[in-house]
Amino acid sequence: MAEFLSQRGLKWHYDLKGSGETILFIHGFGGSGLWWQEQVDFLSHDFEVITIDLLGHGKSAWMPLGINDMVQDIGQLINSFGDVNISLVASSFGGLVASELYRHMPERVMRISFVGSIPKFARGENYPAGLDIDKIRKLSHQIGEDQAVVMDMFFRSLFTMKERDSDRFKVLKQMRAAEALPIPAVLQHYLKLLEETDLRDRVSKIICPLQYITGSEDYICPPAIMDWLAQHTYNARYDVIKATGHLPFLTEVEEYNRLLEDFLLS
Repeated sequence: MAEFLSQRGLKWHYDLKGSGETILFIHGFGGSGLWWQEQVDFLSHDFEVITIDLLGHGKSAWMPLGINDMVQDIGQLINSFGDVNISLVASSFGGLVASELYRHMPERVMRISFVGSIPKFARGENYPAGLDIDKIRKLSHQIGEDQAVVMDMFFRSLFTMKERDSDRFKVLKQMRAAEALPIPAVLQHYLKLLEETDLRDRVSKIICPLQYITGSEDYICPPAIMDWLAQHTYNARYDVIKATGHLPFLTEVEEYNRLLEDFLLS
């Protein structure tokens, strides 16, 4: 467990394990670095693995920054490790951070693997993914009224019925129960960022190798988005994990780890 104090005076919490080529894992909305524990255990034998808590999540401090400001802070953390190149692995909202981190320091990023992540999370015309803006705003409003219940319902909605009935899901519920939820203001701020951020024009400018992993039943990032991405990306591969929702790395751990490792070693 470690802390990094950015130049703006914010405390970021991160964990580092293993040695070798560096991989930075970036979680999504409402999560924390602990969500990547299975991947850390799997990869840290051959890689230096860093997990980070985004602002207001886990043990990191809170300030309502935009994505670009967050990226500047994370860039300072990366630079603190010296002149190293990194691979990025990002889930959901974390993919927006990873994309902007690439724009901030393209010479340092070797490859990016996205899981359940797209360049725009608000559904729009000719864009077959994301959430209706009205639903994003409704979720934000409901969080302010009954945060714990609403976030539990939202978390469950990210998985298929098969996943929710599994023994693995029981472990995930225990993991969530052991962590304090971000305060409502944090969650509402990130939902606002999800609603407003559109990085579609950046996708074709990423020239490092890319991987997009999605669950076959992911209603936020459905497999149909792969066709759109294929028309706008270079040097990318696309993997679908069957019978899973938005967070397949938490449920189909072995298959996800296999796909990720294959990409990292390619």
